[in-house]
Amino acid sequence: MPGMRILSAVSLAAVGVPCVAALPSQRPPEEENTQCLLYQGTGCQAITDKATCLTSRDGRVMDYIEGHDTRSQPCVWCGGEPCEPAGANLCESYSRVVGNPAVQPPASWISANCLDGRDVNESLARAKSRPAPAAMTSRNAFEPVGGGTDQACRGARPEGLGTQWSYSIWSAKSLEECMAYCDETCGGVEYKHADHYCEIWHESITGSASEPGFA
Repeated sequence: MPGMRILSAVSLAAVGVPCVAALPSQRPPEEENTQCLLYQGTGCQAITDKATCLTSRDGRVMDYIEGHDTRSQPCVWCGGEPCEPAGANLCESYSRVVGNPAVQPPASWISANCLDGRDVNESLARAKSRPAPAAMTSRNAFEPVGGGTDQACRGARPEGLGTQWSYSIWSAKSLEECMAYCDETCGGVEYKHADHYCEIWHESITGSASEPGFA
């Protein structure tokens, strides 16, 4: 499957609500295996229920927000209370809450983790069925980039420079589900089936590079 660039506006899929038990953990992310966690492209702070929070990691475009690691950080559930005294978010990225001198950690918090030994395939399989988007994106709305399979998208801005990327990250069961996250502001998608890894590009895709397994 080739990399895909958007040709027309499509609808944004509703965010799914996983139903996967997570064992309590208060260990830092570097001590955890987080490979089973599902990327949430709108960020941990957009999650409002415990089950989703404890099976998720942050997929926003920013590496850092206000000086704190954000991208790929496991989400933290703050015991059903706001994670910050003056805030309203019930779920936040790990470094936003833990080890942040500007925030008093909540009395009860748990970090998303993979302590039960599952992988991302199991997380997706055991998740509740995601609501169907208002209009599933048709492959006809996209065009291949690079002319074939094993192509990863590239934009005008070199990746890895600065703290903001060209895309947010989601976990998706299929290329079609990945496409369904692409709304009218999206420039295209990239998908790797082996990891259920989905990039939603918020800038124009100008080309591609050879990367085995990517579509």
